[in-house]
Amino acid sequence: MIHGSRSSNDIKRSWDRIETTGRQNLRRNWQNGRLWWNDPDAVVLTGEMSEDEFRFHATAIFATGGMVLSGDDLTKIRPERLAMLKKLLPPTGVAATFEDESMRVGEVRVRGSRMVCLFNWGDKPQTLSFGLPSECGISDYWSGEALGRHNGSFTVRDMAPRSARLLVCKG
Repeated sequence: MIHGSRSSNDIKRSWDRIETTGRQNLRRNWQNGRLWWNDPDAVVLTGEMSEDEFRFHATAIFATGGMVLSGDDLTKIRPERLAMLKKLLPPTGVAATFEDESMRVGEVRVRGSRMVCLFNWGDKPQTLSFGLPSECGISDYWSGEALGRHNGSFTVRDMAPRSARLLVCKG
């Protein structure tokens, strides 16, 4: 019997590895909580990647629902990224389910909220939308920014390349 299992390649502070391990982890979401806790490898929030790429990585880790381990020297991490790491704790234990194989729009129902993960895996801006079964308030999980009350659907226009959004939807 095992409690956790690595669900991806080793992480590295580069977009190509963030993208590859993100896909590996999210394709194995079905295992989390059924076979073991998925281990997506360490969260890395220091280095030379863009803010969008770091946010993408943190959102992918959140979406796995699995273990959260830091791969950074916490005495050297910038305050806004340390805040991001703290928001990953404790792990939810709930993995995202995705609309389709593109893994662009995923949902996690946890903490009394519907959390929606939006991923732009590409190198060009992209517009992503998701349906809302009823009116709800939407906010950005990482920044806390209130995005208003919406009904029917919500659209994020021109998401930057290699970026992700983690949105909180509450009735």
